[in-house]
Amino acid sequence: MVRYSRGHKEKTREQIVDTAARAFREEGVSGVGIGELMGRAGLTHGGFYAHFPSKDALVAEACGRAVDQTWAQMHALVAQAPPGEELATFIRAYVSRTHRDDPGGGCMMPSIGSEMARQDPDVRAAFTAQIRRVLENIQALMPDTPNREDRALTLLSGMAGAVLLSRAIDDPAMSDRILKLNRDFWIQQLAG
Repeated sequence: MVRYSRGHKEKTREQIVDTAARAFREEGVSGVGIGELMGRAGLTHGGFYAHFPSKDALVAEACGRAVDQTWAQMHALVAQAPPGEELATFIRAYVSRTHRDDPGGGCMMPSIGSEMARQDPDVRAAFTAQIRRVLENIQALMPDTPNREDRALTLLSGMAGAVLLSRAIDDPAMSDRILKLNRDFWIQQLAG
């Protein structure tokens, strides 16, 4: 029997979580089984349970990884924005063709949000915790006003809904229109 170092096990776990974060956003939580997921990671199905007690445990962790990955991309764009344009830059990047066309590399909300109501309570709690993290990040881009949290929640809901609808329909012109109208609306309302 081959023994692996502790570092190997941690690296393998990270590989599984990264693969899951992308796969769940591309195919949905219910659309990807453990065997397929492990195959995408270049691993065997049997090795999964050496890292996670259940698929639910992986989904919960993958939600956090998806937020980390997406926010890192958004933060890099926002950091390059001219002063005072940070929120508008974020809105433009989120409600965009690029984001729409790359669900695996994008925000988890438009990709798996509709599945969360049917998930285990621990998975829902993990998803909710990640939504709260995203809201904190968005609030940091907004002026400090008494209703900043409500405005961030409204913005996040609207942007995620716009991306979800733009991905769901089969009319490219209407899809682009959904993105443009929502992008323009949110920039005018909150970042204009």
